[in-house]
Amino acid sequence: MNHESNSQKDIKLPSIPDAVRECLAQMYSTDADISKLAVLAQKDAGIASSILKMANSTLYSMGQPTSDLKVGVTRIGLSSLMQILIKYSIEKLFEFDAIDFFNVKSFTKHCSWVSQLAFEIGKIVNYSPLSDLLVAGLLHDVGLLVRAISEKNIMKQVTEKCLNDKMDFHSSEKSLKIESHEILGETLLQKWQLPKEVILLIRYHHTDENYRPKNLSSEQNKAINILMLSDTIAHRFGNAFVNYTRETRVNTVELDKLGINNQDVGKTVKLVTQQLQFF
Repeated sequence: MNHESNSQKDIKLPSIPDAVRECLAQMYSTDADISKLAVLAQKDAGIASSILKMANSTLYSMGQPTSDLKVGVTRIGLSSLMQILIKYSIEKLFEFDAIDFFNVKSFTKHCSWVSQLAFEIGKIVNYSPLSDLLVAGLLHDVGLLVRAISEKNIMKQVTEKCLNDKMDFHSSEKSLKIESHEILGETLLQKWQLPKEVILLIRYHHTDENYRPKNLSSEQNKAINILMLSDTIAHRFGNAFVNYTRETRVNTVELDKLGINNQDVGKTVKLVTQQLQFF
């Protein structure tokens, strides 16, 4: 069945919460400052509460509870803060009843895995800036959420094809001849004015290197490859989407491109499992 997805101009795109936008801008600025971040986070009770909850968890508190946001941000670090900000945005902006196996909770779980894996792999291969990998991982599939709230009937057809034909999201979209979630995500994140490099990673996270634009740099291709690998690993170990079928074998050729091996992957998975237990 051939469906023409609504044109992008017909899709209502949500705006990023002000506090999140301001925090992200501060984190990306050349003079990023913990004190300024704490002041910005204080503007939103939900964000502030999430920061302190994590900062006072057994992983970070060392038996010393705090109500000081600056201390809280310092304890959890910028990567965990980024996770909190994006997760908060998603849960605030994208409210919908579950569509088969697809729901916000599963989505945020999967994307947290991809983000943290990409961050840790990025450290191993000396990629910079790591913040691009963090944000891209958290939002790589945000186009699926756009479709869930703006084209629910089409999203239902995507999830049914995933289940019935044992296809992944990207393959189902291609089979239905509809706009891919990478493009929907790109459109949303352009509206949110996220860094161009982050949007680039998301736009091509399902595109093999041979089919990407030839003018991409080696570092850009490396970052996309990290995101693609992290997506695969997350589907294998993150167990976010129930009854969802996707290729999860790790291609040694892809590992070789990045200069890592299966031992590196194993150590990274163990580390990320520990890191995400409080999300």
